[in-house]
Amino acid sequence: MKIKSNRFKCRNLPANYEVNARVKSKPVLTMCFIAVAGLILIFQNSYFFMGVLLLFFGIYSLLFSKNQTTVEFSDDFVIFYLDDHGGECYLIYYADIESYEYQRKLFDTDIVRIKLKNQKILEFKSLDRRKITKNLEKHVAHKIEDDEE
Repeated sequence: MKIKSNRFKCRNLPANYEVNARVKSKPVLTMCFIAVAGLILIFQNSYFFMGVLLLFFGIYSLLFSKNQTTVEFSDDFVIFYLDDHGGECYLIYYADIESYEYQRKLFDTDIVRIKLKNQKILEFKSLDRRKITKNLEKHVAHKIEDDEE
């Protein structure tokens, strides 16, 4: 079976496609929580130093760490940006997906396993389970149940 999904250079993606959802790499809410916890701890005499460290790390990571897009969802396809090959991505049309599976990892990054209609299996790292499963459920008919490892 011939499929259109393939690995591309990011510069070769379709032009002017509408992005419905985007998954980024920076956990902004967690970083804000760490900064606020550090701010609260500063006013505790016995935890002052720990508060200063948490506040510093929270603010530093919010301001200076990169917030790259890892996944983009449109009406016709999903794009997984590959972190180990700069400038490359995998464009997968929803019509080419036979099934998918979200695999939760306890001490590692979660994985999305996608089986294409030509029986090729692709695996991608996942940073936002809720957003990825919500968008895949909306566009893909068949899903394999979640696995816990």
